[in-house]
Amino acid sequence: MKALCENIARRANKEDKVTGSFWEGRFKTQKLLDNEAILACSVYVDLNPIRANVAKTPEESRFTSDYERIATRQAKTQVKTQSKTAKFKRSKVQQSAMTRQRDRFLVPLALPKSYAKDAGGKEDRSMACKQRHRASNKGFLRMTLDKYLDLLDWTGRQIRKDKSGSIPEGLAPILERLQMSGETWVDCVKNFGRWFEWAVGKEQALNQERERAGVRRIQGRPKATAIFG
Repeated sequence: MKALCENIARRANKEDKVTGSFWEGRFKTQKLLDNEAILACSVYVDLNPIRANVAKTPEESRFTSDYERIATRQAKTQVKTQSKTAKFKRSKVQQSAMTRQRDRFLVPLALPKSYAKDAGGKEDRSMACKQRHRASNKGFLRMTLDKYLDLLDWTGRQIRKDKSGSIPEGLAPILERLQMSGETWVDCVKNFGRWFEWAVGKEQALNQERERAGVRRIQGRPKATAIFG
């Protein structure tokens, strides 16, 4: 990421014919060490427009991945509904045009149940996408898209504080698996960018990263202990 940012900064400065710091400290990279960190970061990014009061709901949060995923799912649902009535019968070609996936450039959200790493710890490369529209078919979360959107919607309501309430029954098992309460989960998503510096994960994962990096301390470990257990 450091090399990528440097290349983009040099190109942008050259185009604008300026010199100096391009990012101005507003952008940083954080290593996500486990599934809990990946989920928290994903929700944090997708709720940026809601926290900034640019949008009120995920389906209105343009320029986010969930906006594209929701639009694709709504289009598919509409075609299925209309195709059941004689009045709206369409050919397969017409239906295919209507359901053209707006999220086709995004990797699938859910990891396949069969996904595993080989004995050497390397990822299975058989899930690389043969088409050019995206790099991989692997996915990145151990949950379905529907469950993720439910969690995203509920978290956004708590952050806006206009429709707060108890955890829906369907979301409770997800947070239980993460060993988190609804309150600690919302706090984590709201403060994700401030609480962690260059690595995010459970305490054990942070300790391993600290030893690998050869540093004495790593920012965010107390928060990680309180949040992820």
